[in-house]
Amino acid sequence: MKYVVWVWLLATTQLYAQDSTLLTLEQCQQLAREHYPLLRQKQVLDSILKLQVKNTNTAYLPQAELNGQATYQSAVTEFPFKVPGVSIPEFSKDQYRATIDVKQLLYDGGATRQQRELQTIQQQTEQQKVEVELYKVKQQITQAYFNALLAAEYIQAARLTQQDLQQRIDRLNAGVQNGTVLPSNVDMLKAEQLRASQQEISADASRSANLAVIQLLTGYETTGAVKLSLPAAAQVTSTDTLNRPELQLYQLQSAALNQQARLTATKPLPRISAFVQGGYGRPGLNMLKNDFTPFYLGGIRLNWTLWNWRYNRTEQNILRLQQQNINQQTETFTLNTRVQLAQQQTEIGRLQQTLEKDTEILTLRARVKDASAAQLDNGVITVHDYITDLNAVMQARVDQSTHQVQLALARINYQLIKGY
Repeated sequence: MKYVVWVWLLATTQLYAQDSTLLTLEQCQQLAREHYPLLRQKQVLDSILKLQVKNTNTAYLPQAELNGQATYQSAVTEFPFKVPGVSIPEFSKDQYRATIDVKQLLYDGGATRQQRELQTIQQQTEQQKVEVELYKVKQQITQAYFNALLAAEYIQAARLTQQDLQQRIDRLNAGVQNGTVLPSNVDMLKAEQLRASQQEISADASRSANLAVIQLLTGYETTGAVKLSLPAAAQVTSTDTLNRPELQLYQLQSAALNQQARLTATKPLPRISAFVQGGYGRPGLNMLKNDFTPFYLGGIRLNWTLWNWRYNRTEQNILRLQQQNINQQTETFTLNTRVQLAQQQTEIGRLQQTLEKDTEILTLRARVKDASAAQLDNGVITVHDYITDLNAVMQARVDQSTHQVQLALARINYQLIKGY
């Protein structure tokens, strides 16, 4: 059975032009996701990754450096002998050199590729953190939606009670005019009607508060007429598959640690690069010529760290411990989630059994109330007796509506806990 409750909410100018617009839970969840400011962070993260990868790829592009040097030294090379007829130059103690060095990386043990892959996984991890926050928003908007539905059911029950009381008041007023009914009996019914009106006001305030939450989370303005509908019964399956964004986050964090370990493993590998150096200075490459001269040289350079005090091994041990920590967090979260699922299944079963009795209770209470109304009209029972039976009907009606909304929420929460 589908229950539709009228609430006040303005969506857009187009929606305002209509008498009413149906706003479903799925629409609210989607709107809340699109409206949440953190969602825009995903685009920023994509831009950051592109820039990081661009910088990383420059490792295989030629690198140029400008270097300058001016020195003064206390002694220079001197020849300990003199050759007749040969002028041996004297070297200056002040020396100058300016060079441009160009180097091209040829091999880095795969470090650049591993760094690029690590940046990609780290970006995916940050993206998943956003999904975890969006999942919390989904839970929040779902709770507000059902609270608004529940408040609307209370309003409906209070209005029906006021209608029943008004019917009795109209009939007893005729008796008062004829002198067969005491005015105090009508006053008691009016007082009870006012109490039902207070309950309606309280429920309406609760509905307004939840609509305000919906407005903040979705960006809607709550000034137009919109219908909120009780969602169709969600299927509750007993599969063990969990699709929570937190679990996906743990998987990405674990993958990032594995990739970090692969990157660390490239640090002890040799690096090979080609280089060209051109410069101008005194002395040049010819040490026997004490004049400013241009020069150049080129070649292949090998860099290989043979000993770094077991830094890489320690780094690998740290990553291994961090991996164990992630695994323990995953196991703990999975256990807690399955406990929540078991509790939710028990709640669903309880509500189903309760609802089976609600219909029968409401039918019986309605019969008693109708009989009391007839007896009141005939002066057989007092107004107090009738009010007691009427309140029992109202409570039965509220209980049934509440349990229907709670059951629908319990089924949806079960799916949310599983991550669907």
